[in-house]
Amino acid sequence: MENPKRCLRRLGAVLPKAWSTGVASGIAALMAVSIAGSASAEVTLRYSDHDPAGAMRTGFNKDVWLPEIEKQTGGEVKIQDFFGGALLGSKEVLKGIGDGVTDLGFAYPGHYPRQLLAHNIFNLFPRGPQKYKDMVWFWRKVNEEVPAFKAELKKANVVVLFYGAGLPAAFAGKKPIKSLADIKGDKWRAGSKWLLKYLGNAGAQPVAVPWGDTYMALQTGTIDGVLTNYDGLHMMKFDEVASNLLISKEFWFAVPLFHLMNADKFNSLPKNVRDGIMMAGEIAEAKFGAVYDAAFDKVRSEQIEAGYSVTELSSADVVAWENRGELAKLQAEWVAEAKKAGLANAAQVMEQVKALHKQALAR
Repeated sequence: MENPKRCLRRLGAVLPKAWSTGVASGIAALMAVSIAGSASAEVTLRYSDHDPAGAMRTGFNKDVWLPEIEKQTGGEVKIQDFFGGALLGSKEVLKGIGDGVTDLGFAYPGHYPRQLLAHNIFNLFPRGPQKYKDMVWFWRKVNEEVPAFKAELKKANVVVLFYGAGLPAAFAGKKPIKSLADIKGDKWRAGSKWLLKYLGNAGAQPVAVPWGDTYMALQTGTIDGVLTNYDGLHMMKFDEVASNLLISKEFWFAVPLFHLMNADKFNSLPKNVRDGIMMAGEIAEAKFGAVYDAAFDKVRSEQIEAGYSVTELSSADVVAWENRGELAKLQAEWVAEAKKAGLANAAQVMEQVKALHKQALAR
């Protein structure tokens, strides 16, 4: 843009003085507005995450994904992050994003069994892809091809920017465990009703214990073991008091970790900025796989170094855990509950997701 003062001098040279003064003043005012608008093009977006910034996923978000948004938007977007629940709690954030309390945020579908009813179907698939890229393929395919999922996101007024993943589920027991049979008869904690049912099907006594009380419950013998995501149990030091581990990458953390944006805010931004935000999500997903694998290996190596017992589940145990006969009953139970809760075509949704899940396992 040419300097406004130079434009004024040119106008003075070709127009009568009185008229040119008025016109030039008007043009100068318009240019001032234009310059001010250009200077204010930068927008600050608030990001909310209930987990602390030092974990696998949150560290990646802070160091890679969020800076990538700023980079891919050419600096037109700046991110103000709030980790550790500083802005919104884990059960508030979905509504907080949809209402614009925060512009972006992390939401775990498991905390929203009613609002994200369809998305909680993933709990009914205990065995999953071992590679993060295949998990993302599956979640995106479901979102693209099964209308119930799009409808839930639209109703919540959110757009998915980036799918994260927790490390696979792992068993941490106080007693020696070398196979799935070794959990039989003992009291085991898990974080969802479906995982508790899987524990029951495997012969354990399922026990519901709040996440924050789990360490003490293990320490005091209230429970004999915990089944939860591998990075989570290590971060919370459950393996200090339950140092016998059973692990398998096929025990995936089936529910996607959503990173969302308020749909109204997203759609209000210029196209180049929207494209940059979405590109940042694609780049993050391309990079996260290596972080996922490294985090799994790091937890395992630290546990071995600490003298803990770490055993890979056999293929036979993985099949036994899936327990297809009992799983079919649980999937039918989910369909019945989902229909009662308002998802009229729950049976069709289940069949569609089962078909895509089969494709994901074959990749």
